[in-house]
Amino acid sequence: MTTFVDQRRQKRVTVGLPVRVKGLDLGGNKFDEVTKSVDVSPDGACILLKTPIRKGTVLDLSLPMPRTVAPKPVYETVGLVLRIESSELPRSSRVAVRFRPVQQKQYHSEA
Repeated sequence: MTTFVDQRRQKRVTVGLPVRVKGLDLGGNKFDEVTKSVDVSPDGACILLKTPIRKGTVLDLSLPMPRTVAPKPVYETVGLVLRIESSELPRSSRVAVRFRPVQQKQYHSEA
């Protein structure tokens, strides 16, 4: 039996925050879904998502922030989908994303 070793740099905190997710689904169609987080860390989050997507997808994420934590009421970032797992909820997946700086250049093939 293989033992799972958690190699995350930052500890995740279990919290159900509302999250607005925008991106492209499996068919290449734009979607806009309001959902919630399962857990978050400074580097990423696990969110529940009903829209089918694939690993490697880049998503636009908006999370409301308490004024005691952040000066802006909404934290907007880009997340790279690292993993997709089945969820205990019907027609939903657990999607693990790593936050990326919004201003970071993104390169992709022209295929």
